[in-house]
Amino acid sequence: MAETISPYKLWTLIGLLLLSSSLLGIMLKMMDMVEVDGKEFEHPFFQSLIMFVGESLCILVYLFQKYRTVKEYGSVQASPGMRQAVQEGMKTDINPLMFAIPMLCDAAASTLLLIGYINIPASIVQMMGGFIVLVVAVMSIIFLKKKQYRHHWLGIALIFVGIGMVAATALLNKDDSSSKNPILGISMLIGSILIQGCQYIVEEKLLGSYYLNPMKVVGWEGITGTILFAILLPILQFIPCDAAICSNGVVEDTRLAFSQIGKSTLLVLFVIGNIVFVAGMNGLGMAVTKYASSTSRVTLSQAKTILVWLFFLIIPTFTNIKGETFSFLQLGGFVVMLIGIVIYNEIVSIPFLGFSDSTKANLEKRKLRAKSLNYNEDTIDEAEADLMTNDASDYAASSPKAYDYQRNYKRLQNQMSEKAGGSSADSYFKIEDE
Repeated sequence: MAETISPYKLWTLIGLLLLSSSLLGIMLKMMDMVEVDGKEFEHPFFQSLIMFVGESLCILVYLFQKYRTVKEYGSVQASPGMRQAVQEGMKTDINPLMFAIPMLCDAAASTLLLIGYINIPASIVQMMGGFIVLVVAVMSIIFLKKKQYRHHWLGIALIFVGIGMVAATALLNKDDSSSKNPILGISMLIGSILIQGCQYIVEEKLLGSYYLNPMKVVGWEGITGTILFAILLPILQFIPCDAAICSNGVVEDTRLAFSQIGKSTLLVLFVIGNIVFVAGMNGLGMAVTKYASSTSRVTLSQAKTILVWLFFLIIPTFTNIKGETFSFLQLGGFVVMLIGIVIYNEIVSIPFLGFSDSTKANLEKRKLRAKSLNYNEDTIDEAEADLMTNDASDYAASSPKAYDYQRNYKRLQNQMSEKAGGSSADSYFKIEDE
């Protein structure tokens, strides 16, 4: 029996994560709209630094968790989770420099995403995030040899159509006050998602066999990213650039960014808010991933999109802040994309035309049936054997909102909870590493 918490606590965690992630999306857009001395705050490279600083704070959470484990067991190596990981043959130590590889992907993806926020409405940015499902699916097939079945392809097709409708909204609504350069914004956003997909694949390859604390992973990525931009920003300050993605005649005018922040209390609040919410989202995201189902995670992601959209539709009614215009094409695209995500994640199973035959639940049933009947793999059809013995190792995972560092924890947690006779995993399982 896996570890559980009360529904009240779970929904509290989900609510806090929904609130923090929605506020982060809203603040990223509103930060770009703040004007100081007649110039808007458009500094995507500097904003990337802010986000990495927030991620680096997660290392403090990790150190606190490590302290508690050492206090209880005498050492990290003596904790039940670590001992079980060693027995399972999982790697428990990693060179922190390895985090630099996914960090570089994260840095590039975050910067392009922030350029997208400057040029297209925030709701478009949020909705087009569903494109990551298609990107990761294709890359998983090519690089990780993951299998996609009929319902996966249907979900991918619907997501592709929905994304196309949402992108068309940005291109057609050129008069939208929150849309500056739709073509540039969409291009940057697609580039961001493609790089993000590469990041997931890299992390899967590098970290798939490791037993690592999620807070340690995020913290080290944040630290290496902060160091990168601390070195990069002074260099970008002196590189001339007149392109649309550049700032005040250079690639990134960091001096102007600090000057604008010093003159605007609102920008100071946004900077602090970004740091706090990025750090909080990672901690809350870990907890929700640990306790919630894929249904909860997908619902949470789409609810955040709706909240951001509603905010920018309503806010012009009460303030002078630039908002967005409602579009039935955008709403239709979002609905089509949401249906695709729900089908891809097997939240809803289509009971006809063979779409439910190869869902993960049915494949696991076939696997168990094959074992019980002692099928000889040399005497049955290869395709049939493939279906009967398929398991999570080559099955396409549900669409990632972020890389699921909890996967190895969950696998060990279930095994250890069973050994403990179904008792609460809190008394037997500790999420910690060296």
